[in-house]
Amino acid sequence: MAARAPRRLGTMPVMTAPPGTLVLCPEFAFLLHATRWPHDAKAIETIRHAAAAIRDPARLIALARRHHVTGLVARAVGHCEGLADTPLRRELRQDALDLAEEQFRQLLQTRQTVAALRAHDVPVAVLKGAPAALTIYGEVGVRTSIDIDLLIARKDLERAHEVLSQVGYERSEPPCDATARQLGAVSRYGKDWAYDHEHSDTGIELHWRLFQNPRLLGHVGVGDAVDAVVSPGITLPVLPRDLGTLYLTAHGAEHAWSRLKWLADLAAVLRQEPGAADRLVTDAAANGIEHMTMAALLLCHELYAAPLPEKDCTALAQEWRTRKLLDIARASLIGEQDGTELEDRAMATTRKNLGHYLFSSDPRYWWRELTYDLFHDAGADHSRSLAGRVIKRIVNVMRLPSARAAS
Repeated sequence: MAARAPRRLGTMPVMTAPPGTLVLCPEFAFLLHATRWPHDAKAIETIRHAAAAIRDPARLIALARRHHVTGLVARAVGHCEGLADTPLRRELRQDALDLAEEQFRQLLQTRQTVAALRAHDVPVAVLKGAPAALTIYGEVGVRTSIDIDLLIARKDLERAHEVLSQVGYERSEPPCDATARQLGAVSRYGKDWAYDHEHSDTGIELHWRLFQNPRLLGHVGVGDAVDAVVSPGITLPVLPRDLGTLYLTAHGAEHAWSRLKWLADLAAVLRQEPGAADRLVTDAAANGIEHMTMAALLLCHELYAAPLPEKDCTALAQEWRTRKLLDIARASLIGEQDGTELEDRAMATTRKNLGHYLFSSDPRYWWRELTYDLFHDAGADHSRSLAGRVIKRIVNVMRLPSARAAS
């Protein structure tokens, strides 16, 4: 994909992608067109044109699964007569049917779990998941959700744990036999407990804060939730729309936008709501995370032609932290375009994690990020001393330039 022409932000042009940096294989290019929502007449025409260039169906399927967008890609392939009755279409169609069935189960599980928690006076909010899919896309079977994310107050954690145990969930992380030291480390440095269900593939992440770093949207709590009708007959407590968009952006940035699913969600929201980009960058600035947010907006514009803020954001877009976060996101998202997970690429997670230090200018944020990196696994058994772990992290940082050159 050729780099776009400079985009004017206020009074000065900003190049959203350096010339020659975005060289996409036909399968990844198709993925971008397939995940641009909605699939209106113009989008379908573009999808069909991109489909003609597909040379490696196996790569397309691998990319769709790696980026958790099989539902959207199956829908796009369904628009292409040239792909009718092909193994590609049949395999993606089955993935989409499985996804739709799983999302219906997730929606019912979410409603039942919320009802159980509320019945025991545990206030709760639903993050992302099936409600987000229905809000953004208007239907199930389009957006992939792996688990159910619930937000509660920290003081209600033990009571919520008991409720989940009563309705068939078992804590998997930290494990049920975790020591007091392990539980203390998770409580201090983590953000959630993970649960599996005895009769479902969908687990629960029970959050007491949104992110490991309490300085990242740490003020957002279950009290901010509002009840919303997410489907006929189903009302669930969710974050208000603008706050939900800010969380969606911070969540994607925390993972360096390594899955196209998250970026497609944000691009769809930006296209659906006039002024959403301006509100988002304003809210981000109020929370001290404007650089990560501007990088996300630039990437959305670059890959999806999503709207940029109308207000003058030129200085923010050109600021070095924004540009560095944009570079990290591009590398994490696009990678080798072969379906390889971020964790399986040399030094990719180290680069992603170091990018977290660019999110905020607050020294208190940096301190919490550093203590998490050094001590979050303090409850586990280690073959290395604390000094050994520090040295290992320093070595990883020093290896970054050579790893980047090799990748």
